[in-house]
Amino acid sequence: MKTHLGTLGNLRPTVNFSNYFQAAAGTFWGPRTIPDCQLILLVAGSASFEFAGKCLNLLPGNCLFYGSDTPHRLAISSSGPSTLGSIHFSWDSVSSEAIHPEPTIILHTRDQLVRPAKTYTVHVEGHGDVDMWHFYEFTQLESLFARIAKEFVHQEPGYGSIARGYLIQILTSLIRYQMDKRFRAATEHSKIAASIEAIRQDASRNWSTPELAAICGYHPTYFAELFREATGYAPKHYLVLERVKQAQLLLLHEPTIEAVAMKLGYSSIHYFCRNFKAVTGLTPTEFKQRNVEL
Repeated sequence: MKTHLGTLGNLRPTVNFSNYFQAAAGTFWGPRTIPDCQLILLVAGSASFEFAGKCLNLLPGNCLFYGSDTPHRLAISSSGPSTLGSIHFSWDSVSSEAIHPEPTIILHTRDQLVRPAKTYTVHVEGHGDVDMWHFYEFTQLESLFARIAKEFVHQEPGYGSIARGYLIQILTSLIRYQMDKRFRAATEHSKIAASIEAIRQDASRNWSTPELAAICGYHPTYFAELFREATGYAPKHYLVLERVKQAQLLLLHEPTIEAVAMKLGYSSIHYFCRNFKAVTGLTPTEFKQRNVEL
């Protein structure tokens, strides 16, 4: 599911609701879907966030973004209270008048948390399309979240327009941060390109970090840091992702799941199935069945 929002400079985002508060230990929201989009900033404490078959452990400075039709569950750690900033918003609206999301929030069962997350794409002039990330490690947003929440508490004349201005700053800051990270990742990617190609060419091999580092001519420790910077994953995890990617193609042609697992270097069918479901949210059997249905 992908929604193209248009050009960044032409968007008129509207804040529908905002608050900045302390939540007690063990508090949770969801599983649920919302009618608009939401940004959540963890200011202090810790929490967990489940969506799209993933569970993220949140620390101060972590920011979440997600939209409608994305089942999710946010839970505050049982170890103590946490401080949060929250903004519900619509991406483009002529009016800055808020439409509160509460009446159309829908509760779900936990099995819906594996549904794919909706993707939002923004066109940045001179740079092309940018898909908004769902998770940011960005520590410079606290004051803007607090200012928007303050506007919603006092609701003085023109508060919607002022909140819109702050929201534009937040969204633009996130997109700039994302583009900068993408540029730096591309630079680092070139340094480990040979190891990635080796994994793709022989995903059935149980590659070790020292073996991959030797291909690129780096010390294993330094290589592991470069690899994570460029891909977001440790080499071992990237190997799993590549195996699952190739498994999806093989499952369309191979007669059995066992044959696919063997081709990809798995000695245990159980381990293969566990890896496959962790990445895709489906078992190999479910994946095969889904791809033969009309």
